[in-house]
Amino acid sequence: MLKYLVEGLGELDAMVMTPKDLVGYCQMRRDEGAGPYTCNMEISKLGTAMRYAGVGLKVVLPDVAAAARPLLKHLALIGGGGKRERRPTEDELVQIIAHLTEVRGQLFADVVRFAVATAMRRGEIARLQWDDVDRKRRLVLVRDRKDPRKKEGNDQWVPLLGDAWTILNGQPQVAGESRIFPIGESTVSKYFTEACRTLCIPDLHFHDLRHEGTSRLFEEGFEIQQVALVTGHKDWRHLRRYTNLRPEDLHAAVIDSTRSR
Repeated sequence: MLKYLVEGLGELDAMVMTPKDLVGYCQMRRDEGAGPYTCNMEISKLGTAMRYAGVGLKVVLPDVAAAARPLLKHLALIGGGGKRERRPTEDELVQIIAHLTEVRGQLFADVVRFAVATAMRRGEIARLQWDDVDRKRRLVLVRDRKDPRKKEGNDQWVPLLGDAWTILNGQPQVAGESRIFPIGESTVSKYFTEACRTLCIPDLHFHDLRHEGTSRLFEEGFEIQQVALVTGHKDWRHLRRYTNLRPEDLHAAVIDSTRSR
């Protein structure tokens, strides 16, 4: 959050920052794919940083975060963290991948495919290293994986199932580049959002691909503890919010079960 705040607001003078500046920041973050809850948390962090900076510098900094909240809420740029259930359709994914391939190149199309196949966050994908691939066991080490109780050093071996292994091995190994997917986190979200707008695909964020990947694992018959090995979730309460099974898919499950008897 601090990194995004520095990138979006770091050049502004804290003494004369206005609610309008924060509206512009939240609009930029929305265009990158951040939802109202994410922006709300970032504005809260800004208020905390300004408050403690004022104490340390022995100056009175304006509480611009508090002043901006009514306007940000009115514009629906900040809000609570309601459960999100948006999953891309197969047709939407085909369109997005084709568009990214043509306009931005195969790398960004493959990142979308890999995100669906692994349910990884964009930052996790961007940090993957060639040296961290275990080819014998078809695993990759995700370093510093997000964990509410452990901010650093939470490294996890993740199995690359199905298309994930094929997509990873299809990436060119460039001399001097240690990363498997040499992308910027903000750039991939920007291109994904641009593609959705161009294709008139509503209300779809890059992070929704994590929902899609998680749901697909359950639909393929994996148990909770198996899915958690892929997604990195610690318990069902956290994993459940990413799992949006389609009711109509249960019919197919019943048919498959009947045929197997």
